[in-house]
Order: sequence, then C-alpha cells, then structure tokens
Amino acid sequence: MTSTSPTNIVYDPAGPSRSGAALVTHQLDELRLGQHWVQTGEQDGLRIVDRRIPPRHGWCRATGLYRALWPATADLCVEVDWHADQNVPAAEQAEHWRTRLAAVTAGLESAGYTVRAPGPRRTPGVHRYQPLIVSRQRPGGAPPAACPTDGWDHLAVHPTYKWPERSPRDLLAATLEQVRLTNYTVRSLDTHLWPPYVTAAMVIMWRGASTAPVADWDSAIARVRRFLRTTGYGVMDHGLPWDPAFDDLPYVIAYLREGLRTGDRP
Repeated sequence: MTSTSPTNIVYDPAGPSRSGAALVTHQLDELRLGQHWVQTGEQDGLRIVDRRIPPRHGWCRATGLYRALWPATADLCVEVDWHADQNVPAAEQAEHWRTRLAAVTAGLESAGYTVRAPGPRRTPGVHRYQPLIVSRQRPGGAPPAACPTDGWDHLAVHPTYKWPERSPRDLLAATLEQVRLTNYTVRSLDTHLWPPYVTAAMVIMWRGASTAPVADWDSAIARVRRFLRTTGYGVMDHGLPWDPAFDDLPYVIAYLREGLRTGDRP
C-alpha cells in the first residue's frame, strides 16, 4: 500500500491558507499522524483508496486559519484537529487523549512547529476531537506565548443561548442592519479561536461583488472596523493587502471582553 499524499507540496506565502494546510497535511502523513489514506488498487486509471487508521491512534487533519488569528511572528499557521479513536473504551479515553496528543505535539514540534491548545477544556470521551493551533515562525521570530491556563475557563466548548437571550453573533448582525451596514455577513467563530478572556468573537465579511476592485474591499472593511471600534469591540485584522486571487472575501474579526445580553446595543 502507498500513501496518497502528494510529495511535491510547496508552501506559497501569497496563498497561505490552502498551501499551508496542504503542506502540514503532507507532513502529518509522513509522521503517520494524518488521515491514513492509502492506495489499495487501481481501476480504469483511477486510484482506489481507503483509510487504514491504526487502532488507538486517532487521526489528524490540517485546515487553514484566518490570517488575523495568526501569531504575530508566524509565516505559516494552521489548525490541526486530532480526532480520538471512538473505539477506545470510555474508561481509557483520558489516557488515550493524553498519550496521543503528546505524540502529535512531539511529531509536529520535530518538524519545526510550535503547537498550542487554546480554548475551553475538552473532556475525553465526551468531545470527539482536540483542536491545536500549529505555527511556524519567521527566521528570528520569537515563538508565541503559551496559552493562559485560565483564559477560557468561563466558556463552554459550545455556548448555548436560550430565548429571549440572543447570541452575540445575532446581536451584532442585527445592529449592523440597524445602522445600515447591510452588505456584511457575521459568522460565529469556534471558541478555541477566541482570544483568551473574551466573551464573544465573530468574523464579519463584506459581501460585495468578487470582481470589485481591491480599493472597495479596503473601504468596506475600514467602514465596519470604525463602527466596531467606536461601539466597544476589539478588532483583529488580516494584516496584509487583500489579494482576490487568494482571498475569498475581505473580513475583520471582532471580539468583546464583556457579553451583550438581549436587547443591548453595543
């Protein structure tokens, strides 16, 4: 059997989300930590593949991250999700998580990456996977600070909101409509992507035409950024000029240190 992972992966800093995830996925495969896709045959010129995951290993997958979430000194950053082996008995899940996450972390560190596990604590046997933020620093760049141990203790992994309470995403979306900033989409972020000690974080994207000039992208994000800052939100920016060849939509990330309740306006 042979691995199906390509062997000529080249990281392109101009398009870091896709090429970074592809590179780390390839390295995970080389470290025997990935999804374990292998070629089992060929038919009519097409490869036949299957996943052959060793028992009690779990598997990893790399995905791109918004540039705004990268550590300041990183030249590559992705999310790597380690998925636990659900066939491990519940009584042994805690040890399974401890040993396999240590192995995944050691493997990625051996490839030159810094590995962090931000977000609310996850419970082995209850949650199915552990997200890791994996970054590579520019030459001479200091590694990111370790995650504060209590930075997400106030959060559930998946916050819930009961009527008449509304989620921070819904509140912000409604507020943008009220002030006629109507050409934007507000999306929730998973809590492991929130900065520490905050009570809400969202990504706001401009829905302008994909063929619009970059100057329109800039002005649209500047407009909503001004509103967010004047109404009490912190913001995290992309940090580089927009490139429609690689960037799907312009965005800004907003967060709150104090939550807004039903009926409140920022």
